[in-house]
Formats: sequence, C-alpha cells, structure tokens
Amino acid sequence: MCEFKVGDEVYFSPYNLNYYESHGVIIRFEQSIDQKRKFAVIHCGHGIFAREYHVFPENLYHTEEEALDILKQRFRFEVNEVKKNIHTLEDLLKFLYNNDVSVDEDDDDSVWKERVAVRELAKEICGIELGK
Repeated sequence: MCEFKVGDEVYFSPYNLNYYESHGVIIRFEQSIDQKRKFAVIHCGHGIFAREYHVFPENLYHTEEEALDILKQRFRFEVNEVKKNIHTLEDLLKFLYNNDVSVDEDDDDSVWKERVAVRELAKEICGIELGK
C-alpha cells in the first residue's frame, strides 16, 4: 500500500459501504480514540454539499479504477457467500421463500448481492434468464 499525505486526492467507500465510491482530498490525519490507529480526514464536495469522512488508510485508493476494482471484488465475494449453500432447485426455492429479494426504491440497504446470486443460480441450476 502506498503512503498517503495531506493534499492527496483519494478515492474510497464512505463508511465502509460496499457498493459506493467517492473521492476527496485528505485535509489531515488523526488518531483513533484508543490511539491504536491513524485515519485520514477527507473533505468532499463544495458549499452546502461538503462533507468530511474519516477513513483508515487501507481503505484509500489513488485512482477511481483501483477503488471500483476493490468494490467489485467485495461484491463478488458477498454474492458467492450467498450462493455457497444453494446447489439445487430445492435450495433455491427455499432461499427465495425465506428471503425477500424484491427491490425497495426507498431502501438504501438493498438486496443486490442476493438478487445477483438468485439470478446467477437460476441460470446455473435451471437455465432460466431472469434479466439484468
């Protein structure tokens, strides 16, 4: 991992969200309350939309492509975690019966990893294309 310094423009996933990437400028470094870790304070946006994020250095990236690649890897891992115990049509139907995979437009905590897993499993197990 490269070292970062004040003034660097960086990319990251705010609050450790898995599917969102943002960028800003490091304005300072601070110690955590327990004094065990250092984190970067990153300023993003302008005017009333300006925000500050506190991000550990291991979650910072120099380029947007690097950040997006890491987010895609995390997402893929989570999809595979959903899929790991579903091997048959019966398993898939039980999963669908016990889990809500519908999209709630007002809910930021959506079920995309579950939806992607179900779509892939429907194709793998049944040969059915559910869409994109």
